[in-house]
Amino acid sequence: MQYITEPKSTREIVFANKMSQQFITSILNRNFPFPQTGKTALCFYGTYGTGKTTYAKLFCEDYEKAFTGKNDKPLVDIVQCDSTENITQIIKQCESRSSLVSFNQSNLHYFVFDEVDNLTKKAQRLLKLFLNRINVVCVLTTNYVYEVDNGLKDRCHLINFNAASSKDYLKRIKDIIRLNGLAMPTEKQLLERIDVAEGSWRSIISNVIYLCNKSNSTS
Repeated sequence: MQYITEPKSTREIVFANKMSQQFITSILNRNFPFPQTGKTALCFYGTYGTGKTTYAKLFCEDYEKAFTGKNDKPLVDIVQCDSTENITQIIKQCESRSSLVSFNQSNLHYFVFDEVDNLTKKAQRLLKLFLNRINVVCVLTTNYVYEVDNGLKDRCHLINFNAASSKDYLKRIKDIIRLNGLAMPTEKQLLERIDVAEGSWRSIISNVIYLCNKSNSTS
C-alpha cells in the first residue's frame, strides 16, 4: 500500500524551533524583504532525513504563490551537488537560465542546490559569486553546515532543520494517520516512536505506520 505522507505546503512542515518557523513565515507574508542585495538564498541545515530537500522545493512554490497571489507552480531548477561535478559548467548553465526571461509569474528564477557541503571549497566560492543577483531565489541544503564556506553562508539566511521537540511532531503525525485511514495509537505510543527516530522523517513515518498497523491487527 502506498501511504500519503509528503507535505503539500509550509503549513505542514515541522520546524526545529519557533524562530525558524517565524522567519520563514515573515518571508512568505512579505514582511521581510527577500531576496535582497547580498542575501538571495536560504540555507537549510540539519541532520539526515529532517525534510530539508523536500521543503526546499515547497518553499519556492509557496514563495511564488505569496509573490503573485496565484496557485501556479513555478519552475524550480534542482541542482544535485557533487564534488566530482564540473561546477564551472553548472554555474554557467544557471547563469544562462537566470539571464533569460523567467517562465514564472514573479519573473524570478528558483534554484535548489542540494547538499552543498559535497562541493569543494573552490566550487563553493564559485557558487557564492552566482548568488550575487536579485532576480534569483536560491535554497541550499546541507547536513554539515560547518563544511560550508563562510562567504557562501554569509549570502544566506541560515534555517535550522535539526530535530524538533517530539511533541511538535504530534499534530502532523496525527494528520497523516487520519489521512491514510489508519488506527490512532495513544499519544504516549506515538511519542515513544518519535523519540527514537531522532528527527528523521523516514524513521518517524516508518515507526508510526508499523505501530498503527500493529494496533489495527490486535484490535
